[in-house]
Amino acid sequence: MIVGTARSGSGMWQGLEADHGASRFRGLALLLMLCALWALVSPSALPATEARPGPGDGFTVELAAWSEAEVDNDLLQATLSLERSGPDSARLAATVAVIMDRALAEAKRYPQVKVKTAGYSTWPVYQRQDGKSERVGWRINQSLVLESTEVEAATELIGRLQALDLQMTALNFTVSEVRREAVRAELTAAAIAAWRQKAEAAVKRLGGKIWRPHEVRIADEQFRPVQPLLRADAVMMSQPAPPPATEAGSSTVRVTVSGTAWGR
Repeated sequence: MIVGTARSGSGMWQGLEADHGASRFRGLALLLMLCALWALVSPSALPATEARPGPGDGFTVELAAWSEAEVDNDLLQATLSLERSGPDSARLAATVAVIMDRALAEAKRYPQVKVKTAGYSTWPVYQRQDGKSERVGWRINQSLVLESTEVEAATELIGRLQALDLQMTALNFTVSEVRREAVRAELTAAAIAAWRQKAEAAVKRLGGKIWRPHEVRIADEQFRPVQPLLRADAVMMSQPAPPPATEAGSSTVRVTVSGTAWGR
């Protein structure tokens, strides 16, 4: 009886030891899983990124710098207008259309000159009679816009168009987009270098030891002298008018860099 009881107790002890071993194994496996998960989400396991302090971590300085150059104007722009007045608007419109067709045909002989029509307008003409304003006729106006880097060809065409009774109402020179792009890259690089130099000097004078650009804007401008408004006198339709005297001059092209620099 006693021996049977002893054997039974020994079996129970062995079962408890087996259960305890299994529990330890499961606990160890759970611990390993937690460690692996922690390694995945740990900040040290994430890709390293550079901390970029905001303005609240130091101070900011706002400043601007620019670079500019005198550039020879190479693009001629001219506007010529045709105007007719009379009592019959339909007849006026037909007359203007005939003359403008001749002008466009003449312009096709100069493919190096860009030509487009612009500003067609019709409006009534009033005259005050017996204390009342009465319509006495109509006025029609249409314009041609010329643009070319071939100045000699453009001025020759202007003379021929003036012979068709078109009047030159504006003539000016500017820098073409091709030439502007050629100098813009150099001016931008110089302006950025000047801005960085000013920013670093400003931050150091304010006690900062490190600095970096915070917000930067880049813009380019063009300044040119005011061109006088030119008008041509009426000339005989059978004679080409002499080309207008021109002087292209130069314009100032400027690139400005402005913004804020962060320092600490």
